[in-house]
Order: sequence, then C-alpha cells, then structure tokens
Amino acid sequence: MNQNAIRFLLLSLLLPLFSSCFSFRDSDKSLVKLMEKERHPFDINYFEKYSLRWLWHENRDKNAPILLFIHGAPGSSSAFLSYMQEDTLRKDFSILIIDRLGYGYSDYGNYQPIPKQYEAVDALMNEVRGHNQKVYTIGHSYGGTIAGYTAIQDPEWLTGSVMIAPALDPEQEKYLWFGKLALYKSTRWLVSKSLRVAADEKYSHEEELRTFINSWDQINSPILHIHGDKDGLVPYGNVNFSEERIPKKWLTIKTIPEEGHLLPFTEQKRMVNEILLFIGQN
Repeated sequence: MNQNAIRFLLLSLLLPLFSSCFSFRDSDKSLVKLMEKERHPFDINYFEKYSLRWLWHENRDKNAPILLFIHGAPGSSSAFLSYMQEDTLRKDFSILIIDRLGYGYSDYGNYQPIPKQYEAVDALMNEVRGHNQKVYTIGHSYGGTIAGYTAIQDPEWLTGSVMIAPALDPEQEKYLWFGKLALYKSTRWLVSKSLRVAADEKYSHEEELRTFINSWDQINSPILHIHGDKDGLVPYGNVNFSEERIPKKWLTIKTIPEEGHLLPFTEQKRMVNEILLFIGQN
C-alpha cells in the first residue's frame, strides 16, 4: 500500500471523530454544572437579534469596567471560561464572553465575515453597557483581528483593545494542508460545523484583511499587541505590521520570548497581568 493510500485510510478512520468530538463548545447544561463545581457563578444569555450567546459576570459595582473576551477559530466562549473564574478579574471588572457568530451556540455553523462579527458585538455592547462604562476588548488569534477591526471602527463604548497573537497582515497568512479538508465537498461532511466555519474564515481571511488594510491609521484608542516570537500559526511578523500601520501614540507591543500561538492558555497568569497593567495605564 503506497503512502497516499495509507494517508487516505487514516483520514477515513480519524476524521469522523472531528465531527462529534471537536465542536469546541459547551451546552448551557454543562456550563451550569461547571458553575456549581467551581462556585464562580455567571449568567448565560442570548441576544436574539443576532442569535448570539454570551456569558456574563456582573460586578457588584455596576459601573465597573467591562472586559469583553473574543475567542479565535475554532472555539467558543469556553476558551475564556478560566478567565471568568479568575478572582483578580472578577473583583474589579464585569466580564463578558461571547460565542462568536458561527461558533458555540451563536448561529452555529454559519460563517460570517469580520464586519458582521463586529456588527453583532457592537449591537450587544450598546445593549449591555451602562452610561459612560469603560469597555476593553481582549481577543485571541482571529478574535484579536476582530478586536483590531473594532478599534478601527472606534465605537463610542470602546476604551482600549488587547490583541493576543492577532492575524493582521494579509502577507503573513499561513495555510495548513489539513485545513482544506473542511473545504472540499468530498471531506467537508466529515468534520464538525465549527471546523468548517474555521476553514471558511481562514480561506477568506487574506482577502478580508486587504479590504481594510489602509484603515489602521484611523485607530483612536490604546492598543496592546501581545505575540509569542515562536508562533507557528500566526507569524510573529504581524508585530511589524502593527508597528508600521497603527499610530505609535496608541500602540504598545509585548513580545513573549520562546512562546507560540496559544498564549491565553499556556501563559494565563502572564496574560492576566498584562491585561491589568494595560488597563492601569489607560
């Protein structure tokens, strides 16, 4: 049996697992069980206008700043649940985590471009935010891109943005061969809807980035760009893009030596500290 036949056989055996086991989302029921176990309560909400699910910890101080977490691809609000359990954050902030459109329980399985992702976030924040309440976005990977796009739009509610390993530069896009398995009709049915949306996003991303490549100088609020210099998925060269395109008066760069793409999970304590430092300065 030649190598191509072996590879096809292995994929035929393994790919069905992706359909059932890799949805990257937790049901309301499982979230309730988690709350009971961890004893860090939060609310599970749905924004019907956009079929958007969002998780919410409201600080006792109704005017406390809001931390809005935006996950990458694939993923869901579950990616940042551990941050909602962080006492250092719960003490001083309200915390809001969304299932991005297409993921989790937000119009699951239907790809939506970056402007539509922003539109849903903007509408939600205008519903949730109190008068003059500060909001900081914290986005990872594709979520970091959306945080950056939000900063370009400069909505009234935005105070500052943290982009962790964001994919910003269309010239820096990397493509992995197995990502196409979620695009081809012959194999698309084998993978979960979450992976299909991630593939649709990935293979539209470069073109989307080019549509607003000349708009980064419109940013009018503080930006923190955090990146690992060993990132194998979103190249560290995206830092150069930020330095060249974002006004220097608003931009702070933090390089994490010898770290890769999964900084929110491998370096959670450090990310929390960086977020707190950034907010303290802005």
